[in-house]
Amino acid sequence: MMTTPFTYKENHHKERAQTFLEFALVFPIVLLITYGIIEFGRMVFIFAAVTGSAREGARYGAAAGIGTNGYIQYADCKGIRDAVHKTSLLVSIPDAAILIHYDRGPVAAPGSPKIVASTCEILRPNAGTKTDPIKMGDRIVVSVTAQYSPMIGGFLGVSGFQIHSTSARTILAKINLGP
Repeated sequence: MMTTPFTYKENHHKERAQTFLEFALVFPIVLLITYGIIEFGRMVFIFAAVTGSAREGARYGAAAGIGTNGYIQYADCKGIRDAVHKTSLLVSIPDAAILIHYDRGPVAAPGSPKIVASTCEILRPNAGTKTDPIKMGDRIVVSVTAQYSPMIGGFLGVSGFQIHSTSARTILAKINLGP
């Protein structure tokens, strides 16, 4: 049996139309999945940046010595905030979203106040003096918050949310290094 060119051409058009229809049905689903993967990656990136920034701020504040601004490191508010900003690449964290306070640790002595100083600015005037409230074993606690917003705002009902991380470190203060 011999096929005529017209029959072949007619079937070829039907196959092309079917291909275009399948593409039109599948493309939005593939696009949505791709967008979801990108947004999830951005969210994980912001979470990692916020967590690393809080950790780096606490690490800077817990170190012994004098900070870059001339204050004892645990009272160097600007130095702690600068350490947070240096590690928060591509993530905008305003200074108001960086909270610094000091406590006696998770197992404070019974009857003693758990919070030593509620902000870095309150602690700084007494740091390094005889009235310094920081004792061996106290901690610096740095909390960082950043806003996550999807690239296409409000898409699928997700308007964004805050990502928060807190890191605490024992302060190395008043260490005797020997004679």
